[in-house]
Amino acid sequence: MKKIITLVFFAFLIVNCTNEPLSTDIQTEATQPNSSSATAKGTYSNCDPISINIMAGQFTNAGKVLIENDATNLYVTYTAFQDWYFSELHLYVGPYANVPLANGNPIPGQFPYKKSFNPLVQSYTFIIPLSAIVLDANKCLFIAAHSSMKNIVNGTVIRTETGWAGDIKFPGKNWATYFNYCLRTCDTPPPPPVTTCDTAYMFGNNTFNSLQLSEKWGWVTSYSNVTNGTYTYNLYAGAGQNNINNGYLAGTVTVVIQGSNVQVTLNATHSGTVFTESHVYLSDSPPTTAAPGQYGNQHTLNNTTTDTYNLTYSGDGSFWLIVHAGVCTTE
Repeated sequence: MKKIITLVFFAFLIVNCTNEPLSTDIQTEATQPNSSSATAKGTYSNCDPISINIMAGQFTNAGKVLIENDATNLYVTYTAFQDWYFSELHLYVGPYANVPLANGNPIPGQFPYKKSFNPLVQSYTFIIPLSAIVLDANKCLFIAAHSSMKNIVNGTVIRTETGWAGDIKFPGKNWATYFNYCLRTCDTPPPPPVTTCDTAYMFGNNTFNSLQLSEKWGWVTSYSNVTNGTYTYNLYAGAGQNNINNGYLAGTVTVVIQGSNVQVTLNATHSGTVFTESHVYLSDSPPTTAAPGQYGNQHTLNNTTTDTYNLTYSGDGSFWLIVHAGVCTTE
């Protein structure tokens, strides 16, 4: 009977030594340090990270290493696949000549960046200042990413393996690997320019509404006993309801009066604003329409910033003037 009990006891020990139990406080969610450098895309730069497979026991793809950089730091993130966990990480970054080696085999325990985990983790990021890394003339470096990994299924450790990332084998007899990475600059492209087009009118002392020409906005300037000289007015775009606060100052209109000759010059002064067309009404008689196409003087323009009309009237010092322009602004 004692022999039977003894055999059962040893059988129990053998079974429990074969399958290592999973700690109840293992960390099953992927984690990484908080960093204000993280971008909206969830990584640390505007570049897509470089992804390198982590091979556990040489032949099992058990995770990946993501590498990226911004102007300040290098970010190396270890991430394990489902049912795989990290207990230790060892990382070397820099010139190949400085990799700790013995007979051509790397010595992970002597790597400058290392981390142990209890409970285990599935993800961790090393954040390394670029100022601490020796780069070559092309701003490239070598990375040796080692890990100690456990394959855990239903709370039981199935395998414990060494993991390496990379496609270049070290010259020693073991299967350890490494890879090359060159710093990248990935700027966010500026948003495409937005172009908006509006109607613009020279500010005047009458409105279309007051003259019962139209319910639309716009101004008419009436002159009475005007003397020779140069007069400058504002040209407003998009000023609905004749409210300049509803629009913007697109440019100016310069009116030069010399006897019966009137020169009208439009200048776009708002940044990015150009003229696509212009219409001018000039007459001794008040206008009977607000439609620019019926003003009698018009130019089709190819995105210019200035336009000039040389017109005449009776020369008695009294006339009516409307200046209209089609404007487009790119911002």
